[in-house]
Amino acid sequence: MNSLERNDLIHEFGTAQNIARVCQRVALQHSAKKITQINLEIGEFTFINPDQLRFVFKIAAQGSIAEDAYLNITKKPGAIRCKECGFEGKVTLEDNPEYHSLGTISLGLDCPKCKSKNTEIIGGRELNIKDIKVED
Repeated sequence: MNSLERNDLIHEFGTAQNIARVCQRVALQHSAKKITQINLEIGEFTFINPDQLRFVFKIAAQGSIAEDAYLNITKKPGAIRCKECGFEGKVTLEDNPEYHSLGTISLGLDCPKCKSKNTEIIGGRELNIKDIKVED
């Protein structure tokens, strides 16, 4: 495992811990005995790898009511607004590790219409717990 892969897992592990903590708190408030499924919506620009998140979630949830819960993940595309031409719409990142480095995304994404870098991200940064399924 190289240092980039290790950093990715650390990123996903912190996220997995937070998801487990929030879901457990809500489930216990509703007297649930076990969480069976967690439905997530994750934006492309969070740079969270769904497979890695599922892997580290198993570790983060061990010994809790969320142990063995299935993570159902829906990816949300990234979107930008161009300050030059007014374009608003979806953009995707190349499958390139340099985009996973923190800070790279803040350099700006090219507008697909006019190629300007004078853009702002308007979608794709979300990480939402949509709902959870539990057993009473």
